[in-house]
Amino acid sequence: MGLDAARLPTGIAYKMDCFIVGPLLVLLTYPFIIYPALLAVLARYCPYPRKATEPGDEPPTVAMAVCALNEQEVIRDKIENCLALTYRKDKLSLVFVSDGSEDKTAEIIRPYVSEGIELVERETRIGKPANLNRVLQDRTEDIFVLSDANVLYEPDALDRLVERFADPSVGAVSGRVFLTDTTQRLDQAEKHYYSLEWKLQSRAAEFYSMAGADGAMYAVRREMFRACPDDTLIDDFVIAVGVVRSGKRVVFEPAAIGWEKGPSSLKEEFRRKVRIAAGAAQSVLRGNGLPFGSTARMWFVFLSHKLLRWLSPFLLALTILVAALTWWCPLSITTLMAVVLLLAAAALKLVFGLSHPLINAAFYFVFAQVSTGLGLVKGIAGTQSVLWEKANR
Repeated sequence: MGLDAARLPTGIAYKMDCFIVGPLLVLLTYPFIIYPALLAVLARYCPYPRKATEPGDEPPTVAMAVCALNEQEVIRDKIENCLALTYRKDKLSLVFVSDGSEDKTAEIIRPYVSEGIELVERETRIGKPANLNRVLQDRTEDIFVLSDANVLYEPDALDRLVERFADPSVGAVSGRVFLTDTTQRLDQAEKHYYSLEWKLQSRAAEFYSMAGADGAMYAVRREMFRACPDDTLIDDFVIAVGVVRSGKRVVFEPAAIGWEKGPSSLKEEFRRKVRIAAGAAQSVLRGNGLPFGSTARMWFVFLSHKLLRWLSPFLLALTILVAALTWWCPLSITTLMAVVLLLAAAALKLVFGLSHPLINAAFYFVFAQVSTGLGLVKGIAGTQSVLWEKANR
């Protein structure tokens, strides 16, 4: 005989709500709602003790590495931007890598060698992690700054990044990069997302440390830089985790500002999010993305800000499945109705292009869940290539 759900005792129905659907909803909403509120309280009332700064008589030496692949449209602007930085020129080395570029990238860089630019030309493309490993392993500068070719810095960006290293507890510093010319489908949602993300990063650094860094603009002490495998998908995250595993902190510096052209299409941003999620899965499976040896504070930030976010597509799918199987329970009904409203709002944005803060948020959440879920599957299966598919702009 089949189970007649409607005849189940009310007490059992409520227990299924409380002990199955309820905990899943808490886990699902925790990194997006509960954690930000909790972190705000912890950062204010339990901040990490600030260490006495150790300013030197001379600013530290800095090597800025830029890896470029077919960047002929932007590479000249990037070089001129680097040459205009206000950091002391005798303390700054600028290293540009043309990673198997098939356009005029290397040709554009060559004349600037006479102005102090160091050029490394690869005949065959090997990927950003492999280039960083080879270019930085023998350098003697105190600080490494890692940047992308399409990111332009404010003139004082390096000064602001390097200042934070006066605190001996700091091993890496991440800057604030604004996106420009983002496709209208994502523009408002991404601005809101990055605004919230910067607040979380700042508060995480006040509490202890960020769980990652912005690959478009971050600096790391030479002794904290750890080469990661050449096929690493998200090298900025793995390098940052290496810093906290060595006992140092990764902090956010909002005054170090850069500008980067945002995604020009949903497809481009979808690919980027898939790659990041695949890299997250890869780093967890390999263990080099886990903050082993770090403090309880770091584990709290990592589990809350990273791991549970990465798992949210699976948690969402499981929550929907359990709610559907226990559809007669009050909390399950509410959950299913909320999912329907969420999907309907996302569809309004995708199909009709409607824009409202709630609609934009719903669309961006669903968009992120789908891309992250696919990326996790690719990362676990090992099918995501380390060679980034460059967008045509």
